[in-house]
Amino acid sequence: MILSHEIPQGSKLYFGKSARAKRNLENLVSKILYENGYEEIVTPTFAYLQHQRDIQNREVVRTNNQYNQQIVLRNDTTIDAIRLLAPHLKEQNIGRKWFYIQPIFTYPTTEFYQIGIENLENCDITSFIQMSLEILNQVKIQPFLQITNVKIPQICSQIFNIPFVAFEKIDISVIENAHPFMARLLEVQDLPSIQSVVEEMGRVSLPKVLEQELKILLEVARNLQEQKPIISPLYCPAIPYYNGMLFRFFLDNQNIILGGDYEILGQRACGFGIYTDHIMLHLN
Repeated sequence: MILSHEIPQGSKLYFGKSARAKRNLENLVSKILYENGYEEIVTPTFAYLQHQRDIQNREVVRTNNQYNQQIVLRNDTTIDAIRLLAPHLKEQNIGRKWFYIQPIFTYPTTEFYQIGIENLENCDITSFIQMSLEILNQVKIQPFLQITNVKIPQICSQIFNIPFVAFEKIDISVIENAHPFMARLLEVQDLPSIQSVVEEMGRVSLPKVLEQELKILLEVARNLQEQKPIISPLYCPAIPYYNGMLFRFFLDNQNIILGGDYEILGQRACGFGIYTDHIMLHLN
C-alpha cells in the first residue's frame, strides 16, 4: 500500500526551511550570473527523442504524444539549450551567455535540480572556476577542486592503442602497462608532478600534440596555484561531449560543480553545472 505522504524513489521534496535555502541558493547564483552578463533560458520539460544525444539511453523517461511520436522528459538541458538557441545564434540577434535553473529527469523516477551556465563566446576555464569559487565561498562550502584535459586520454588512447573504456572505468592495470609514460601520467596529482612530466616530454619520443595538451593543463594549474587543485590528466567525465579542459568541485565523492569545454551541434562552448541537490545536503 502506498501511503498518502509517500513520493516515488528518486523524487525530490523541499519544504519550509529547505525550500527557502534552495531558493536562496538559486537567487544568489542568478544574481552573480546577471552581474556577469548572463541571461536566463527556460527550456521545455518535454523534448523529442530524436533530439537526444543517445536515443538508446535507458535512463531516459519516455512517452508518446497524440501523433505517436516518441517524447522524453528533459534529460540534458545543455543539449536542449544549445539546440534551441542555435537558429538565433546564427542570426546574431541574441546574447551568447546563458543560464538555466531547472531539474532533469532519469528513468524511472529520479530528478536532479541543477543550475547550468553556458558561455558561447569565452572558453577561459579559469574564469569559470573563479566564478564557482565566488559561489562556494558565499554558501560556505569548501570542496576539493580537480582539473583535467579530456584531450589527453583521447590522444593517449590513439597513440598507445588503449581502449578508451579503460580510461572511463579507470582500469589502472591496462593503462599503466600500455607504456612507461602512461605510468608516469598516473602519478601526476599536483603542480610539481605535472611540471616534471612536461619537462620529460623533451627527452622522450612522443607526438607533439600530446605535449601541447599537457602544457595547456600545466598552464591552467599554474593559474590556480592558490586553490591547490588535484591534477588528473587521465580523468574522463561521464558526459561525452566534453572535449577539452574540464574541472570539478567535489565533496564526499559527490560532484558539487562540474564544467569545461564542449562541442554540441558544431557549436564550441564552455560552461558548468551546479548540482543543487548535492549542495543542499551540505547546507543542511
